[in-house]
Amino acid sequence: MTDIEQIINQDKRLFWDKTGINSESDKYVIAERILEWGTEKEVRTVLSCYGKDFVRRVVTESRNLSPKTVNYFSVIFGIPRESTRCFSDASRPIWRPY
Repeated sequence: MTDIEQIINQDKRLFWDKTGINSESDKYVIAERILEWGTEKEVRTVLSCYGKDFVRRVVTESRNLSPKTVNYFSVIFGIPRESTRCFSDASRPIWRPY
């Protein structure tokens, strides 16, 4: 059993709403949840299993990561905030309340 599979099977706080998670086909969701709510050790596990390029892609493209998480990992990976979906103009609300 890989380290990622151990996290999936043992840590229900991250995947309480999912059943039958596959470490390869669901790796995007796994990475998002661990980046958002995981421990430092779990983040290191994601980096070692999926690679830095994949994690950078998740930070850049994800619609589910909070601005706080995206900002943190943008600094860590040297990603310009404006190039992330979270901070780009494309993700702003369609309508402006008052």
